[in-house]
Amino acid sequence: MPSPLYLDSCASIGMNGPTDARVLWKPSSLLADLEHAGIHGALVWHWLAREYDPGYGNRVLLEEVADHDRLLPCWVLVPHHMGEMAPGPEVVAEMRERGVRAAKMFPRRHGYRFDDDVCGLVFSALEDAQIPLLIDVGRYGDDQQATFAEVARLCERHPDLPVLLQKSRWEDTRDVAALLDRHASTYVEFSSFQVHYGLEAFAERVGADRLLLGTEWPFKSPGAARSFIDYCELGDDDKAKVAGGNLARLLGLEVAPPAYPERDQGRILNAAKRGEPLDHIPVIDPHTHVLHDGLMGGGYVAMPHGDAEHMVRRNRRLGVDRFCCSSWVGIWIDYRRGNRLIHDLTQRYPDDVLGYATIDPKKSDDLEADIALCHDTYGFRGLKPYNPRVGLPYNSPLYDPWYEKGNAIGGYVKLHQTIIGDTFLSEIADLTDRYPNQSYLLAHSAWTWDVARERAAFARDRPNVFLDLTFTSVLHGVVEFFVEQGLADRVLYCTDAPMRDPIPQFGWVAYSQISEADKEAVFGGNMLRVLAHAGLPLDALRRRYGVTG
Repeated sequence: MPSPLYLDSCASIGMNGPTDARVLWKPSSLLADLEHAGIHGALVWHWLAREYDPGYGNRVLLEEVADHDRLLPCWVLVPHHMGEMAPGPEVVAEMRERGVRAAKMFPRRHGYRFDDDVCGLVFSALEDAQIPLLIDVGRYGDDQQATFAEVARLCERHPDLPVLLQKSRWEDTRDVAALLDRHASTYVEFSSFQVHYGLEAFAERVGADRLLLGTEWPFKSPGAARSFIDYCELGDDDKAKVAGGNLARLLGLEVAPPAYPERDQGRILNAAKRGEPLDHIPVIDPHTHVLHDGLMGGGYVAMPHGDAEHMVRRNRRLGVDRFCCSSWVGIWIDYRRGNRLIHDLTQRYPDDVLGYATIDPKKSDDLEADIALCHDTYGFRGLKPYNPRVGLPYNSPLYDPWYEKGNAIGGYVKLHQTIIGDTFLSEIADLTDRYPNQSYLLAHSAWTWDVARERAAFARDRPNVFLDLTFTSVLHGVVEFFVEQGLADRVLYCTDAPMRDPIPQFGWVAYSQISEADKEAVFGGNMLRVLAHAGLPLDALRRRYGVTG
């Protein structure tokens, strides 16, 4: 089957306020990134329309995309009451005249109620014209411009209005499912909605016709979004719908943006664009969790197919050789039950799963016995203290017996940040000084640009500190940043599955614009060194790929 049309439903251009200096904003940068990712076009709105004046920003948008047939304009609308914009029917008529095929609203940012009393004329005009309305329903800060309850009321009053949910997150899975179940005119894009087996689960639930590719450019990696489609288990026809067919239909797009010329982008990216496993290099994921067999959620979030069987299947689809796993029940509520589960999985899937021990020293009535069981009997070489649930500083004396064992076996310690800044990193600095034979894997080091810069500076002079990339933000350009900082040998591909699907995290690395050798190091070479230091018997894996040293 020929490559499908890829269209991005969630992108923006223009100077984007108080963001990091590395955050891109020019149309030319977007076009270059689209070409690199093989995404043929993008629906875009302008930051001037959000941060200054919608009408002014919409006019600038049309000027800036006029010469680019890959950039499809989306206008930002506000209610007409204060004369900032014409009433809904007049605005929609102008949109149609100017070839604008979608609208976006920012009720929280622009300070108005998202209901019929305030926005009814706009809603009705868009509904009559069948112009899709884009609305951010994210969980945090400005990413939430409307609640799910507000969107539900909108859909009840305007059942034929196409509404595209943007920036919803994997934590919102239950709300998104209920909304899509009830309202047939709702759609969702997956830039932050990185639900484990999410495309498959929602295609089965409501059909692939209502699922869309979205990147959140310039903040997120476009390759992360494309990979989610290319590696999922949908059939080719459904993949083509999600990739771009659904957005083209919603926009009434009669002429698709042109294809790109074929070019060699390196063995890793070439394989990723075909949705093929990376079977020529070691790929190791040092940050995963797991549920008991058959469970579909844990704690506060749904995690479809979060058991070991489905995680192994997903990882094999990507070409992942091993994934290092701590159980969700172990870190969240019952560490002993979690350790038993992980031991069972290492026996059932010895060629896939490596175990982390989880221990809460405050709850343990025999810490030495817990440590011996995990590391001597079960053979775990990973340690997973977890401050968010245990509540102890990482350098608490209560952890010392555990770290002494980890230091003796050359273990690796996965550390989830709680307080970004001096407190967290000073705790880790203390540990690296006192237990230098352990490797320290700092989780979520690419969460934000501030965190990335802080972690890079911290790791630079500490050779046993490694930077775990994983986060929903799939921060665009951060892998390149770490490599530029001389840390290519300390960055780790990680996923946090099944909280998130591993595929977007995989695409984040595969599409990064770094050398093939550096990609190989990030995907598995660096973690292979960590595992070798811990004395794990991975000789067969090393021989398979010709890894030495």
